[in-house]
Amino acid sequence: MKKFWYALISALVFIDIANAQSLDSFINSGLKNSPLLYDFNNQRISGKLDSLLLLATLKPQVNQLTQAAHFPSGSGWGYDDAITNGGNYSALLNVTQPVFTRKRIDRQLQTIELLNQTIKLNAKITVLDLKKSITAQYLTAYTDFTQYTFNQSVLQLLNEEQTTIKVLVDKGVYLVTDYMNLQILIKAQGIAISQSFIQLKNDMALLNLLCGITDQVDINLTKPELLVQNNLNPENSPVYAQFRLDSLKNMNSRQIIDLNYRPKITVYADGGINAITPANVPHNLGVSAGINFTVPIYDGKQRKLQYNKIDLAENTRIYYKHYYSSQYKIQFDQLNNQIIMTDHLLGEIKNQLTDQERLIELYRIELEKGIVRFLDFITVFNNYTATKITYLVTEMNRLQIINQMNYLK
Repeated sequence: MKKFWYALISALVFIDIANAQSLDSFINSGLKNSPLLYDFNNQRISGKLDSLLLLATLKPQVNQLTQAAHFPSGSGWGYDDAITNGGNYSALLNVTQPVFTRKRIDRQLQTIELLNQTIKLNAKITVLDLKKSITAQYLTAYTDFTQYTFNQSVLQLLNEEQTTIKVLVDKGVYLVTDYMNLQILIKAQGIAISQSFIQLKNDMALLNLLCGITDQVDINLTKPELLVQNNLNPENSPVYAQFRLDSLKNMNSRQIIDLNYRPKITVYADGGINAITPANVPHNLGVSAGINFTVPIYDGKQRKLQYNKIDLAENTRIYYKHYYSSQYKIQFDQLNNQIIMTDHLLGEIKNQLTDQERLIELYRIELEKGIVRFLDFITVFNNYTATKITYLVTEMNRLQIINQMNYLK
């Protein structure tokens, strides 16, 4: 039984650094393989193209118009010549140019820009959600991994002690039933290893699926180091930024409504051939120019109704913003209290482990002298392993709380 306890600790903390898999590597894979982030990137590019398309409307629009129409008529039938002139043969080059539209274009460009900012914000929120989900699943998988490696180390040490106990049984220091109890403990430990391995594989499969990577044969996760990075300022949250964007959208919508009630001017010009008979085509080459001027006068008070809709949207935005700020603080305080209670619990469990370690060391000495029953040692050792696993799980739960705090939105 010599150095039993120290060997157990060494086996538990051993990690193969060369083949270790870190949380950052899974997060990077998840962000790289996310189809939603790929979609957001293409939407941003599409938004830039929309701006270019809108700017193109500021330039003159040139069209070629061709028409050849004949209206046959006879005795007692056919269209009135006063309307049709018997036919129409034209080939015109038409140019139109809206004027004094820069302010309208600027408002429309602002609409596109606000939409692009919303897309960027949604992409940022998606990144945070993805990081949070991957971190949470990684912590779950790492909890399985620590239990699996711990169970393996316990089994290895129990197998090593089996020979020592067999010698003591042969000398009459312990009974055959003590040796049988050790064998039962070894078998139970093997079952625990199988169960923890199955759970580890399942949770690793979910982690790989979330990150968009293929299953990995070797599993060697490293313990993540998570610190609280949230400063309890809801205004730094991307969700809060959405409220600011919504306010800008409402202001922009109001300005667009105002611009729609300003006069609209369009100048036009065309040139080419326009004749009513094919014979006149060579002689009817000409040009024309004009201006269209439109002034809104009355539309049934639609402008006021549109203002009312914007006011309702703004009131709703303000209400949601206040509610969000309140809920954000409540959630943060709850998570912070959970951290405090979990830290206190970890301290109690750690003290319990210290006492159990001392007791195991005393039992180790007394076992070699045949003073205590081996069954009592098994009970003490089982209690220790249960407490150790509880400590590992509680430690990972603490990291889960920190993960929720860091990605609170």
